Amino acid sequence: MVAPSDTISLSTEPPAPVAAGPSAFYRARLWRTGLAAARTLPLPASLALGRLAGALYGVLRPGRRRVVAENLAPLLEGNHAAAAHAAGRLFRNFGAKLADLMRFEAGAPVEPRFVALNDWERFEAARARGRGILLLTPHLGNWEIGAPLLVNRGVPLLVITQAEPEEDLTDLRRRARARFGVQTLVIGGDAFAFVEIIKRLQDGATVAMLVDRPPGLSGVEVAFCGRPFLASLAPAELARAAGCALLGVYIVARGGGYAASVLPEFTYDRRALGDRAARRELAGRIMRAFEPVVRAHADQWYHFVPIWPAGNRQEAGA
Repeated sequence: MVAPSDTISLSTEPPAPVAAGPSAFYRARLWRTGLAAARTLPLPASLALGRLAGALYGVLRPGRRRVVAENLAPLLEGNHAAAAHAAGRLFRNFGAKLADLMRFEAGAPVEPRFVALNDWERFEAARARGRGILLLTPHLGNWEIGAPLLVNRGVPLLVITQAEPEEDLTDLRRRARARFGVQTLVIGGDAFAFVEIIKRLQDGATVAMLVDRPPGLSGVEVAFCGRPFLASLAPAELARAAGCALLGVYIVARGGGYAASVLPEFTYDRRALGDRAARRELAGRIMRAFEPVVRAHADQWYHFVPIWPAGNRQEAGA
């Protein structure tokens, strides 16, 4: 099966409307169709179909392609040709990621898809202290399939998410996680969600959240890849309130499967976090810890809406 070219030009096609929200294809009905296919197709066919669908989507949605390439350019030192190539690969990789994710949500075991689990002892060391653990990850690789990996090792997990475009889709995905013993807390509309997270962490729970696309006005500007970037302040706020351990984790496609890695624990002075400047410094330190791996796997950093501040984004897309 031959996929469309992985090269996406930033300069030869007419300007396309900027894609600012979720794809119209990200809906409950289509997700159920994908789940049905995942239950019937063998793994190689699922991955091939996913890559083809991702590549076609990238070709048919030039506005989305342009956003992706502009998002990637700062990771590649402003090399627009490299960003165009990486954007093409990213759409194919995302299709394969969705195929694997749908197989997981349809009931397939995830353990066979992992080829490496690096530095797991860092998680065990943090857990041995009896404190809550906040797992932090960017939109990199296939972050969601790490949840059952923890549950299968006897670690109950609470996943923090934002609401999906449809309530039906939010419920569908929540139920899929629940079947694997993973709890979901949807934030955004619930003013008490933050309080619930603090309580869980104080009780020693393990909680997972994304850090590189904060909702609304909750982000703080930090340096990332040498440029201004809006990072989530929530990890620093939760560390201040709950005194939890902060661990960076990521899962990237590698060697025909996935490699999961745990970064060194982020240390902090809890009392100092009473100062907003200290919380901002911690947020920046968290993002910069992910910079090498995000640069190395730029074609697995899945952002389909603009993520750089407006002035910075214009420079990246020039």
